[in-house]
Amino acid sequence: METLRTKYPLENRKPLKKTLSRVWSIFVIVFFFVVYILLITGGDSTLFFLRMWLVLILAALFILIFTGSYIYEIFYMKYYFYDLVGKTVVIKKGLFSVKEISLPFNRLQDVYIDQDVLDRVFGLYDVHVSSATWVSGELSHIDGLNKNNSEILKKLLLNSIHKNGEK
Repeated sequence: METLRTKYPLENRKPLKKTLSRVWSIFVIVFFFVVYILLITGGDSTLFFLRMWLVLILAALFILIFTGSYIYEIFYMKYYFYDLVGKTVVIKKGLFSVKEISLPFNRLQDVYIDQDVLDRVFGLYDVHVSSATWVSGELSHIDGLNKNNSEILKKLLLNSIHKNGEK
């Protein structure tokens, strides 16, 4: 059975984008700490090897965090699910803690597409489906689509909402 997820898949660039957005602040902290260790702590040659080991350990730690985050995002994307089931939109997300939201068409208020800065860099789009509840604002978006698939999903969802409103 073909679902919206298989028909209009997420882009393979999504895990890298999500990983970069997650580890960006860690990178900045590690970078400034390394600069501090190398430049500001003085030129004492007896501590040079200790400083170099500390820099290498920090670099290795950052690489481990980046790699672990990337692997997590790959599996997160693998289990990401969205489809139209009956008269509802169903979205499931999560790897360890799966969150699912089912939004009936008659409760939907808006469908829109947006991009953050990294989405623009990677050419990704997010489709948001909203109702009056707080949970829908947090969970009811499909992120990591290409432009064509995001436009198709938006039209499909809007048509489903309008068809439901006419009945």
